[in-house]
Amino acid sequence: MKIIAETAWHHDGDFAFLKKLTEDICNTETDIIKFHITIDCDEYISKDHEAYDWLVERAFDRKDWDEIISYAQAKGKEIMCLCNDTKAIEFVAEYDPEYVEIHSVCLNDIHLLKTVREKISRKTKIVIGVGGTDLYEIDNAIVELAGFDIVLMHGFQNYPTNFEDINLDKVKKIQALYPDFEHGYADHTACDHKYNILISLIGASQNMHYLEKHVTNCFLEKRVDWQAAVSFEIFESILKQTKVIEAIKGKGHLKLNEGEKNYSQFGPLKKAAILKRSLKKGQAISLENISFKRTSQTTDISQVGMLNDYVGRKVNRDLKDNHCLTAKDFE
Repeated sequence: MKIIAETAWHHDGDFAFLKKLTEDICNTETDIIKFHITIDCDEYISKDHEAYDWLVERAFDRKDWDEIISYAQAKGKEIMCLCNDTKAIEFVAEYDPEYVEIHSVCLNDIHLLKTVREKISRKTKIVIGVGGTDLYEIDNAIVELAGFDIVLMHGFQNYPTNFEDINLDKVKKIQALYPDFEHGYADHTACDHKYNILISLIGASQNMHYLEKHVTNCFLEKRVDWQAAVSFEIFESILKQTKVIEAIKGKGHLKLNEGEKNYSQFGPLKKAAILKRSLKKGQAISLENISFKRTSQTTDISQVGMLNDYVGRKVNRDLKDNHCLTAKDFE
């Protein structure tokens, strides 16, 4: 599982703030740093929208974004660029980011999707935001972006998102519908909610490949997107605990691992076949000869193996009563 630290519009148009936030994130063990990039505000939002002036005042230019992206890449962080317009797509293509995200509000923009197809390298993973999106929209975006390595990102920002609205059972159904794609969970629980970490970890444990969190170095300061932006202390705690989730998940192999083998040892832990009475060399084992008990002796034969492969076979030496039968006791 990879951890995504999202900066969003938390910079509030303050470039120095974003630069410091980026530096602080790069000093953590996060895998991916995510930037919201809008180059052409007029393409993204209409002038009659109440947020138009606010957005125009706070959008950075290419030079600013070049400095930020180049810094993060130099620090070895993977980059995720959420692009809201075609010029942003064209701009970030120059940096070959590991991820380009299309927000759920942009999934119906065929011009944007076309630009992704034309400008973005197939080495870049395309993240599709599916929070608040129906299956028709998801299917359409997948068709439009065929040929890319796609990640479906679940979760939505509702300033903040009530945990009752997360609906993990629905998320699991969507995962089952798209088993060939990677999935991620973007958690936007209130930053000061007492269950913030718990909710993040539960979401991450749902067979997710990515966990995304807003992060801030001015916790509870009322900036843009502050409602879901956790402190670095909380973020670091989540980072550490997701590693525990990864360890718990294991590799999924059906073969017993070493811990299971030690736990399931025949004899000391699992019942083993014990002779009820002594046998002479050449005598055959019958069910009447044996009982199954836990013992300090160890064996390589399970109860099933004894019934299927050894009952009726002859022993190759004299054996005393209370002997724990092993494979080497048989002809």
